[in-house]
Amino acid sequence: MSKNKYLIVLAGMIMQLSIGSIYAYSKWIEPLTKELNWDAHDTKTGFSLAICFLGLTAAFMGKFAQKIGPMKSGLIAALFLTIGLLGSALAVKIDSMSLFYLTYGVLQGIGLGFGYIAPVYTVVKWFPDRPGLASGIIIMSFALGSLLASFLIGPLYTSMGLSGAFTVLGIGYGICMLLSALYLANPMSTAENEQAHIDLTPKQIVTDRRFIALWLLLFLNVCGGIAIISKAAVLGEEVVGMTTAQATIFVAIIGLFNGIGRLFWSSISDKIGCWSTFMIFIGINAICFALIPTFSTNQISFQTLTFIIIAGYGAGFATMPSFVKSIFGAEKYGQVLGYTLTAWSAAGFAGPLLLGLTADISIFYLFAVLLLFALFVGLWLKTLLLKPVTA
Repeated sequence: MSKNKYLIVLAGMIMQLSIGSIYAYSKWIEPLTKELNWDAHDTKTGFSLAICFLGLTAAFMGKFAQKIGPMKSGLIAALFLTIGLLGSALAVKIDSMSLFYLTYGVLQGIGLGFGYIAPVYTVVKWFPDRPGLASGIIIMSFALGSLLASFLIGPLYTSMGLSGAFTVLGIGYGICMLLSALYLANPMSTAENEQAHIDLTPKQIVTDRRFIALWLLLFLNVCGGIAIISKAAVLGEEVVGMTTAQATIFVAIIGLFNGIGRLFWSSISDKIGCWSTFMIFIGINAICFALIPTFSTNQISFQTLTFIIIAGYGAGFATMPSFVKSIFGAEKYGQVLGYTLTAWSAAGFAGPLLLGLTADISIFYLFAVLLLFALFVGLWLKTLLLKPVTA
């Protein structure tokens, strides 16, 4: 049966919107700490585990996902995400943090990983003439998923409690991902394109200095942004005195800017190049992080700086695929990108961990320093790109 490429995009967007709910995690922290008396810092480990296993799955199961095809990969994503959220419902019902780590973190994380790579790799194949735009739309949908979830979690928790909210979301997202997966398919010409694929050994990838530089750029850019995302609602209430309703809107707008940043900066990179784009938004984010402690008492200033940072955070994900492809070529792109995404996994732990070192808002200076270091990594990468590559 022939497929409509625009419906393929829609199916991919639905899957990404579903898994993007992970970015609204900060909306779970207060209910978990209030209802179960779980420590807020320990609770964030569930989020870190989910991001960790998302990246690890994307890195090490990417080849398997391409082998079995997007429909089966999508079905695996739906299965693991649903089990993860339903398991989370059980975990909060029996007050088990370890089970919560396993279900919300590990099992859902595997589902997130399959759900992330299946539509991204598939949609790009349907638009060989506009791969950047196609992947940008899909990756943007992941970010916008947090906007949707931020408005769903509160009302569901209020009306059904924690266990009921996890159950409804697990079933709802599971159905959406199931329907999305059943339509996802590669174009008929994919078999010919796959013949050009060249496998690299893990050692060849991780010892390539260009890969190391790209990995560090993504890791350092993600650390600060994902730290804010993991605790956005709490930061809004505790740092600048937002009400619960204001914090909900704050989290939703963060999701919006995460998506806008992915489209905006990826379009900029098409004009000025990936390296220049990375250097610009990393430099801007470094300045914003350095300014936050000064303007933390002003809601408008705090939110404005945060939204700019999150737009730059999202930009890294939208620009990195093109960056990898421009350096390593289309035939090695998928494999190298998968390994690069392990930087996301590492940052998923490092960012929230660094933010939790102290309640003092001055911790944001540390993230500014990390981004300044990223600028030096970018300069190092530039010197590597100027050198001829030996076979």
